[in-house]
Amino acid sequence: MCGHISSCGINHVGSSCAMEQEAVLKLLQRSEDNGFRYMTLLSDGDAKTYQYLNTKEVYGPEIKIKKEECINHVSKRLGTSLRKAVKEWRARGVSLGGKSRGSLKEETIKKLSCYYQNAIRSNKGNVEAMKTAIYATLFHSISTDQKPQHFKCPTGKNSWCFFQAALARGEVPGPHVKTPFKETHLAKIMPIYQRLASNELLQSCLRCVTQNANESLHSII
Repeated sequence: MCGHISSCGINHVGSSCAMEQEAVLKLLQRSEDNGFRYMTLLSDGDAKTYQYLNTKEVYGPEIKIKKEECINHVSKRLGTSLRKAVKEWRARGVSLGGKSRGSLKEETIKKLSCYYQNAIRSNKGNVEAMKTAIYATLFHSISTDQKPQHFKCPTGKNSWCFFQAALARGEVPGPHVKTPFKETHLAKIMPIYQRLASNELLQSCLRCVTQNANESLHSII
């Protein structure tokens, strides 16, 4: 590579965030010399570098770089937000967590995060399908025998939803023995789901890409 030397001294003074921004800026600035442009930035949730690059207008004022989200990091946001909600409501004297059935215990939060990621991954390229699938996992998780709420779950014999699959086979659905959490908690966590199922966020998850390759390289470096 032109200009590369095997051993060099320090060439940046400042924060690691500023170093990342300057490094990415240099990559973009010299890309056209090699006959291509970087049109997307795969983000881990930190928008500072993305915003910085667009203020620099590397490819001119008419061309904006698109931000994509790592779906691994996005799914972690759900778990982080739910844990934060449990703590905040506890401070108000309201218990969402605990060990009782239907509480937002750690095991339940991990399940919901996994359901959320699967909803995105299994509907690659379709924002509305992602959104429907995300809310399907939410309402499926509060369903009871007295009040089944599987109206957003996929229908058909091969549905992941035991209730819809049983109906498609002409059978009586089994009991809701694995209801992860109580419906009374729904209103308190719905704003989290609305934020993480927004069109803007899901649009940036369309390709279902991850930073696995980058992180593997960084672990070696």
